[in-house]
Amino acid sequence: LPQKEEVLTEDKEEDFEDFLQSLEEEENEKEEENNEIKVAIIGRVNVGKSSLLNALLGEERAVVSEVAGTTIDPVDDYIIYQDKIITFVDTAGIRRKGKIEGIEKYALNRTEKMLEKADIALLVLDASEEFKELDEKIANLIEKHKLASIIVLNKWDNPYRSYEESVKEVKHRFKFLSYSPVITVSALTKKRVDKIKDKILKVYENYSRRIPTSKLNELIKFANAKHHIPTDKGKDVKIYFATQFATKPPQIALIMNRPSALHFSYKRYLINQIRENFDFEGSPIILVPKKRGETTKEEDE
Repeated sequence: LPQKEEVLTEDKEEDFEDFLQSLEEEENEKEEENNEIKVAIIGRVNVGKSSLLNALLGEERAVVSEVAGTTIDPVDDYIIYQDKIITFVDTAGIRRKGKIEGIEKYALNRTEKMLEKADIALLVLDASEEFKELDEKIANLIEKHKLASIIVLNKWDNPYRSYEESVKEVKHRFKFLSYSPVITVSALTKKRVDKIKDKILKVYENYSRRIPTSKLNELIKFANAKHHIPTDKGKDVKIYFATQFATKPPQIALIMNRPSALHFSYKRYLINQIRENFDFEGSPIILVPKKRGETTKEEDE
């Protein structure tokens, strides 16, 4: 027998209409213009992080006096690009060379500290050789911190694989970063390095994106009509409405009758539907099923 799952059921739709509108107005008021984007350049030893940093800084490296109203940290570097301040965090550590950098535990601890300060992670991989297990361990930290990310295949002047094979291998090894764009560059020749700057701006825009509540609920309603929520031991599982309550990363609450019964595969389906309709390239999306009136508690994607 067909199940009677609903999203914004007719008897509740009118009740929520004014509420959703007020939420949307409140959300728009909260949004503030932020001109500083914090970027962590991460990767294992000898992938070319320091060379990439120098190529990115180039002639656009900002002096302290130019960065008005910004908390200056002597271990960071800055550029001003298209009227945005891009801060590369803890670059003093990237420049520092030594045997300790090659120690896995140190590399992971240092990466973690960088990510705590960042909005976007540039995961630098060496395209001239096979990817390593440590690459994956470092990449896992991006997912842990729910940051936006860009995968940079450096040393593209001497690639180990073709472009198609490289992208396929990246998508296979780093499935959890499937939303991340992949850019091939050569820090040595500076080829395509400017593409990274453009992508940083775009990915940050996506990471900060807020979906209007009305549009979000239209999409959830459409997705549910196309593919009903599986029942919970024969009982209906319903999403009454959805609202995005945070950005950086984008976090969406699903107000439900049985939040604990929403299967992870259906959450993944909804996330894919959101990605198909809104540009979230480079950004994770977090869905939080909860009961009405329940305090928001983050759940992973």
